Formats: sequence, C-alpha cells, structure tokens
Amino acid sequence: MTSYVVTSAPPNPNGDLHLGHLSGPFLGADVLARHLRRSGHEVAYVGYSDEHSAYVPRRAAEIGSTAHRTAKLFGDRMEETLSLGGMHHDWFTRPLTDTAHTEYVQRFFLELWEAGALEVQELPVFRCAPCDRYLYESEVRGRCQYCDDPSDGVYCEACGLPQEPAGLADPLCTSCWTTPDTTTLRRVVFPLEKWRERLTSYYATAQAAAEWRPRLRAYLDGLFERALPDTPVSREAGYGVPVPLPGWEGHILDTWFSGIWGYVAATARLTEAQGDREKALALWSDPDTRIVNFIGFDCSFSHAVLWPALLLAQGSLTLPAQVVINEFYRLEGAKFSTSRGHAIWGGEFLRRTNADALRFHLCLTGPEREQNNFSMKEYAETVTDVLVGGLETWTDTVLDLLAQDFSSVVPATPAAVPAADSAAVPVAVPAVVPAAFTVAEREELTAKVAAALAAESFSPQAAAEALAATVDRAVADLHALRLLRHDDGPGRPDAYAASLAGHVELLAAVAVAAAPLMPGWSAFLASHLGVPVEMETRMPRWAEAGERLVPAGTVLPASVPAFFHELS
Repeated sequence: MTSYVVTSAPPNPNGDLHLGHLSGPFLGADVLARHLRRSGHEVAYVGYSDEHSAYVPRRAAEIGSTAHRTAKLFGDRMEETLSLGGMHHDWFTRPLTDTAHTEYVQRFFLELWEAGALEVQELPVFRCAPCDRYLYESEVRGRCQYCDDPSDGVYCEACGLPQEPAGLADPLCTSCWTTPDTTTLRRVVFPLEKWRERLTSYYATAQAAAEWRPRLRAYLDGLFERALPDTPVSREAGYGVPVPLPGWEGHILDTWFSGIWGYVAATARLTEAQGDREKALALWSDPDTRIVNFIGFDCSFSHAVLWPALLLAQGSLTLPAQVVINEFYRLEGAKFSTSRGHAIWGGEFLRRTNADALRFHLCLTGPEREQNNFSMKEYAETVTDVLVGGLETWTDTVLDLLAQDFSSVVPATPAAVPAADSAAVPVAVPAVVPAAFTVAEREELTAKVAAALAAESFSPQAAAEALAATVDRAVADLHALRLLRHDDGPGRPDAYAASLAGHVELLAAVAVAAAPLMPGWSAFLASHLGVPVEMETRMPRWAEAGERLVPAGTVLPASVPAFFHELS
C-alpha cells in the first residue's frame, strides 16, 4: 500500500464551474483517487477554493456585492456542482471561514523568511491614478510580453509564462479601462534562479519515474533556457492573507505563493476530521508519499516550477511525483468564456443529464494532450450509441436470455466445450471459444484500464476507449450468441451456456473496471449482478486471479431498470 495526496488546482470563486473546468483537474483527480483507493492505496484527495484571489473582489464589483459574499456565493455553487458530478474532494477548504489555511500559509512563509530563502526588492508595478490603487493579476489586462496573446498581469493563459512585474504590453486597468502609470513598490521576492540545479535534478528523477505530459516537458525545457525569474510573493492590498511581519502592514501574500501550503492545510483538516491532525505533516514529510497535482496548462509555472522550488527551500516536505496537465476544452469550436456567456455551467447541466454519462463522455473526449471540443451532438451520440444502445442493450439482452433459458441462474461454464465436427457446423454460425471470452477478455480489459489509470501514465481517455471497445465487441457478439441458442448441433447447448455465462462475467468486469469513471452506474449494476460493493470505496472490487465475479448458480434479475436516458 502506498500513500497518495491527490490535489486539483484551486478554482476561483468568481462563477460556477463550467464543463471546461470539470473536464480537466476535477474529473481527472477524482478518477485517479477512486482508482488508487480501489487498488488498496491510502488516498487523501484535497483542495480548496481560491477565496483570496484578486478575481473575487473584481467579480464582486461587477455584481455589486462584497468579496466575502461573492466568495461564499460561488464557492457554494462550485461545491454543489462537484457533488452533483460525483467529483467532490475528501476535504475542500474554504479559507475565509477556515483559519487553518491562513495558519499554514503564514507558518511556512515565516519558515522560509527565517531561513533566508526570501528577499526584499523594489520592483516596478502598475498603478491606476483614477482608481488610486496598484494593479495586479486580474486588475490589469494587456498583451503577453512573450506570445502577444491577451493576458492578465501574472500568468499568460496561452503560453503559461509569468509576466515580469509591470511587463504587460498595452496595459489597461480592468476597472476604469485607462492606461496605468508605472512606479515601484517594496515586495517580498523568492529568487527562483538559485534553485535551478536542484529543480533540474528533481525533474530528471520525477520524469524517469512517471510520464509527464509532452507539453509540460516542452514548457519546462523552454523556461530553463533563460534565467528563472525572481518571483514576487507579496503585494500591497487589503484583501488576502496578511504578511506576518512587522512593518509590512497592508501587504498580503500572493495566492500563487500560498497554494502549495493551502494543500498542506487541507490535508491537515482532513486528517483532523479523521482524528489525527498531525498525521498531515507526517504524510507530507514522508519521502514515500506520492503527491499528484492536477492542473490546467496555464498553472504550469506555479505547480511545476515555483511550488517545487518552495518545497526545496522549505526542506522537509515531499515534492510532487506527478503533475498532470490538461489543455483547453472548447465548446462547439470556441473557447469557453465566462465573460461572453459561452459556457455550459456544470450545476445547471448536471441537473438535466446523467452525471455518469457526462463523466464518461468527458473522459472519452477530455483535452489530455491537445485541445479538444465539447459538442452536444457528440455527447448525445455517446449516450445513445455507447451507453443506451451499447451498455444497456447488452445488459438487457443477456439478462433476458438468461431468464428465458436458464431461469435467471448463471450456468456453469464447462472446462472445455466439445469441438463440433467442422463439417456439421453451418457456415453462418461462427465458432465460439467461451473460455477466451470469459477469462482472457476480462483480464485484458482489467489490464488496459489499470494501466491507463496508473498515476505514472494517467489517461482516463485510454480507459474510456478500452471500455467502449469492449462494449462494442460484446454487442457485436450478441448475434453469434443468438445463433448458438437456436443451434442443436454437437456441443452447441454447452457452447451456448458457456458463452452466455461469459457475457455475464464480462458485463460484470465492465461494471468493475468502469467504477472510477462511472461510479454510480458501476455500483448500480454491480448490486444487480451480486458483485460485492465495498463500503469504504463504494465501488465493486477487482476479482482475484481465477475468481469469477458472478459464480455459476447465482440468481440474477430478469431485467434491471434503465440507468441512462437518451438526450433529445
């Protein structure tokens, strides 16, 4: 058993989560956590709402509210959406009402300060005279100094590179849309370049043990071709975690600095709820603990560069074993956009569709290694062709034949089916090898899904494709099954019984293998097939080698209620 801490990038509570958000870190982290837990590992899946983000007061001004009310409004909506999608964390911190977040952020800041890992520098900064304020991140909009795409004031969403302080081209204040002045301000800075060699060594070790996705590797290679930036970790503002130093009143710690400590704080709250708060630091300090971070590509600098360097400087906590990025998920060919209203909001959509159907489609089409697209037409095709016309047609047919011909009792599978005289076998009836269909097919599916969902090479898309291919092959085999049923040639009754039992076993194997992707459907079908569902994981367990998931003699229902429904 290995201990894992799985995290998803902290969302800004400035709106609900849309399908673009759900398709990446949240679904990926949830699928991995379920798979690891079902495989016998200890898993803490934690996260938090980025309630101190500069985007919160900006959104509050837009809707005529306060930052605290806005953070609560949209934080509640995000949690509800994650619950509707079956993607909720084991612990999800709400920093404005949970003092642990501030406690841990300030604690680790002081450790770094006292160790001499931080510096004070006078840095350029934008200042808006009409608004009488310094501008950071969401408060200023311009063009990226590296790729020329539109960017806010910290990280470029397109290329993921950090902007130099006051480095944006054509900056505008996002409140009054005037061009700001440039002045200077005293800030606490983390000198990242000092950690170049140790970061390079860390990447070599981590990437030898796990497959980091190609774009992240290319991003890191490009970033390390130039000097790493001195990274500001404080700024002057009235909303955020205060800098805990005398003489720094009115300065706060940037949320991009705070994030890694927020994960530790969330783990502490989880282990405290389990009866042992101190276990969190023991877990994070254990070199055998595997930390897996799920992020969008635009968070690459913080999660894959800044935070590992901060952990190296802190010295006692474990660095991430894997950083899983995803690309942008587009909607009907265009980028999801909150400001333009071009989005499908998760909470609204999950009230109108089946959560497991959406999870499966997002796994199948998610933007793992390249941008991908969500379209309602393709989603409807997945539901109609794979889930309703595939899984449910297969289930209904197998249970109906079992009821008609074996009184719903799973027949024994003969060790070997007598081979029929080849001359006596009608051309229209294909030869069937039940043992291969029962054992090899199940083991092949189990191996493919387990390999696809391993943390080292995580790909829910590959798992979904393997499941869809198995369903397609099983549905195609139903014709041969019906032909066997009506043939009374030598050995055919035994072959029919074995083949039908093989279908039952493979159907159960699909329910078990699909559990991390479609936990609701998996538990639903497993309960009807008599496959044990474990209380702690709420998922059916893997079968041991040579063990049948649905033994001969098991009495099954003649049918099961429809779980999915076709979309209009």
